[in-house]
Amino acid sequence: MLQRVSAYTDRLRIALLILNESYWSRRILHGIARYAEVHGGWDFWLHPRGMEQPRRLPDDWKGQGVISRISNEPLRESIARHKLPTINVSWLGDHCPRFPKVIADPLAAGRMASSFFVERGFEHIGYVGPPLYYGYEDAVLPEVTQTAEAAGCQAYQFAPDPAVKQADFDFQRVRLVEWVRSLPKPVGIVTWHMIQAREIMLTCSAEGIDVPNDVAVLAVENDPLVSQLSPVPVSYVEQRIERVGYEAAQELQRLISGGKPRDEPLLIPPEGVVEMASTDTVFATDVLVQDAVAFIRQNPYIALSVSDLARTLDVSRRMLEDRFRKALKRSPAEEIRFARLKVLKEFLKQTDLTLAQISQQTGFSCENTMLRFFKRMTGLTPGAFRRSHPQYPLDNAPTDSSD
Repeated sequence: MLQRVSAYTDRLRIALLILNESYWSRRILHGIARYAEVHGGWDFWLHPRGMEQPRRLPDDWKGQGVISRISNEPLRESIARHKLPTINVSWLGDHCPRFPKVIADPLAAGRMASSFFVERGFEHIGYVGPPLYYGYEDAVLPEVTQTAEAAGCQAYQFAPDPAVKQADFDFQRVRLVEWVRSLPKPVGIVTWHMIQAREIMLTCSAEGIDVPNDVAVLAVENDPLVSQLSPVPVSYVEQRIERVGYEAAQELQRLISGGKPRDEPLLIPPEGVVEMASTDTVFATDVLVQDAVAFIRQNPYIALSVSDLARTLDVSRRMLEDRFRKALKRSPAEEIRFARLKVLKEFLKQTDLTLAQISQQTGFSCENTMLRFFKRMTGLTPGAFRRSHPQYPLDNAPTDSSD
């Protein structure tokens, strides 16, 4: 058994073999750094890596542990020779005692993405998986398909040309155009990565296909820069990637201290869907429902009730609720709650306002009412939600009395 090394006296030397060219991987590195900072600091060996750079741990490197994206056999062998506790943060490969995994939960992400479209009344749901050259066994696809079909929806999968394996997804453009043309409209398309989502958007723009009313697009893996470079910003599944890094570092610390590897991977569930312009559609032909949804989204900062909404639109509450159910398969009260929750999350992630200030600015009668609403909708307190995001250090974030 390795002798325990105190993080407070002798700083741990940890090797990080993680891609740093991608937004996803940099977020993992942020989470690792946050854990190390909170627990006394680590000394990192960080090899700058891109997709095409050599990947190995030098034979003469000395340290106490490794966190790696283990993506090929040479890298695995170079790490194995050191016989050090190692955590794998890649979706590639299998979980095993020698290289236990801490990863974002791909199955939960697939279910969440597909459910997003199901709950909004889409009857057709497409999926574009990872490029062939990535070599992934796609765990997202089965969940997207099964969730759609269980709800009575039709699922469609894009089949890339196996003869085209270049890194640039643009080489699949002709085949992608044909696939998007062939899909019944309206359709919600889930993509494995923001890169594919952008290609879908470019295809729709070139073909004169309306986004999001004919084709709505949702990415499982986010990249803000790629989204910004798309014709319209792309909705995505909010996966807790910093938490993956933080938990990976914590798990490595446990192994270094003599703990046993877990029997199963440590899976970090996604937080929810962040809606951007690519899915901002009112999937209804009912003008009354369209007007109601527009009013709700334009007024998320007020304590709007269904009765208030009905009076504004000059219809009975019963009529409004019946037409909502027929058009959107949800109630106006649900639409109001979703709009208010979205605003609360934005305040918690993007400002350092106190919870009392946020509750006042978002139309809640008091802080406790806001706390109960947020906990009921998300299962988390606002303080816990805020601390899960990188803008606010884990130990210093504003808290609430219910934590």
